[in-house]
Amino acid sequence: MSKHSEPRADEDWWTIWPEVLDAELAEFARLGIAPRTIHKGSGILILEADWPVDGQSVPMLLRIGYSPLHPFFRPAVAAPNESFERHQNPLSRELCLLTQESGQWDSNQLVAAFVQERLNHLLRALNARRESRWDDAAKLEEQAADPLMPYFAGASEEDSVILFDGHAPLPPAPHGLLEVVCSGRFSSTNQAAFEGVLRQLKTSSGAAIGKWFGFPTEPQDAQVVTGRWVKFTPPATTDARELLRLAEAELARQAVMQPASVRKVNEAARGPLSITGIVFPEEVKYGPQKNGAGWLFLVTRPALADGTTAGAPRLVLGERAGKDDVFSRLPIAKSLLTKKAVVVGAGAIGSFSGLELARAGVGELTFLDFDMVQPGNSLRWQLGRSAWGRGKASALVKFIADNYPWTKACFIPGRLGQPTINAAAIAPGSGNALAPVFDALRGADVVVDASASEEVQLALSHYCKRFGVPYVVGHATYGVAGGLVARFLPDAEGCFVCLNEHWKDKRIPEPRVDNVGMVIPLGCNAPTFTGGGFDLQEISLEIVRTVVGLLSEGNCHPGSWAVAVLTLKNEDGSRTLPRWEAHSCPPHPRCCGAS
Repeated sequence: MSKHSEPRADEDWWTIWPEVLDAELAEFARLGIAPRTIHKGSGILILEADWPVDGQSVPMLLRIGYSPLHPFFRPAVAAPNESFERHQNPLSRELCLLTQESGQWDSNQLVAAFVQERLNHLLRALNARRESRWDDAAKLEEQAADPLMPYFAGASEEDSVILFDGHAPLPPAPHGLLEVVCSGRFSSTNQAAFEGVLRQLKTSSGAAIGKWFGFPTEPQDAQVVTGRWVKFTPPATTDARELLRLAEAELARQAVMQPASVRKVNEAARGPLSITGIVFPEEVKYGPQKNGAGWLFLVTRPALADGTTAGAPRLVLGERAGKDDVFSRLPIAKSLLTKKAVVVGAGAIGSFSGLELARAGVGELTFLDFDMVQPGNSLRWQLGRSAWGRGKASALVKFIADNYPWTKACFIPGRLGQPTINAAAIAPGSGNALAPVFDALRGADVVVDASASEEVQLALSHYCKRFGVPYVVGHATYGVAGGLVARFLPDAEGCFVCLNEHWKDKRIPEPRVDNVGMVIPLGCNAPTFTGGGFDLQEISLEIVRTVVGLLSEGNCHPGSWAVAVLTLKNEDGSRTLPRWEAHSCPPHPRCCGAS
């Protein structure tokens, strides 16, 4: 058969494999079920069936949607007339017959057999919960929380969000005031998009409830908006108007007993940006109790230029963004939040290393760099066009402040060790030119040297040993044929000079070099090496793993080696898989090992 006579790849799966559809329908018949076709076309097949359930006289109506990529992907199964407390999307009524983990769906299993098997399993789990047989339920169901909030995500306003501390408990009062720090957000589709931070809950009289929440820095355009909140569990609807009506109705019900209190919170919602928060008991950890607080936010704005938002409430997504929420996926971050790192050199390797350390949760970062970001740097630098023409260190510090609020970042400008011949430029009575650098080194828990300068490496390794600070150095070779990451602890017998002496003696291999990999870009006054960030990041990531291991207080093993040599190219210049070789660095007789 010629290539062009084969079925088109975008044809419906039942057209490409009619025998698969026949087998699917035959399995329904084997179970004594006659499905009805609701939709068949455009790659979508939806069936409806009255499903017999043991112990029930009336069958359960199920709606079964086949994936357009059947049989590779799992089907969707909904019970539109049922309302289960768990394992069901309260909005779409879709059942959770499988966990979200990859590999749960067996593409060889027919859908009717799959439904029969998993539906019975789900109903047994629900019965165990209903009868308070929690141990039995735990054996039958995934031991993960089933929160309500995520189900509303798809119906929320695009690009807007209100952040809150996910570990804050459910407030004891039935209603009150809330303070939200709001700032605008760029959006190509929503000119009213914003980020809000739920800073404080209050009673109607203004007394604080719970802890204050916020980030160390706030956007320059931030403004504080006072809104209202009310406590009740919302029904399964994404209609913002209906949710706001229900919030008003709940407040009216509470006003029977507390009229003055409710009047105060309602007055707070009459500003140009009106925010109403609905807080409810939320299951945040697996168990029989709802042990946390969930939030939905309704926002009403004045009319925009297009007039589409006037008076129309919008559902805004709430996201948990407390420190414990952010770092829950990286437990070792808790041991890094109090640590300080100095990164010398904010170039192709230092920029990636510094931002990865911020992402990992290192509490304080200080950058030392003198260079500017050029457009040509973007191929192997962390940030793009927004940083062109700015100082590398200052651009990184701003990016960290905007995106990683739990890391405090700063920079020391200037070229490390730069001499001067202009005495007039030295301010009278000024201190030692290296005082800011030495203060940063003394206060650091680790120093990362990504300068790729032998002068800087020799000086920094000397002073780090003198100040008792771990020293981690990393660089690439010409043409990014190889690279190095080495660490020297204050109490180590060998040092960076020892490593250089071992290189001279060929006792430790030097990283491979590609002398062809040099270029002088148009308009530049010095040659630079060729290579992209996709190779250089091999070195940056090993630097970060080394630093995390040193700072994590035993929670992450730093490795038993002192020197790691990377090879990215073979001797003939052809590419090879990244290959690391580990070496120790004993004291050299011409340096630390001299008698």
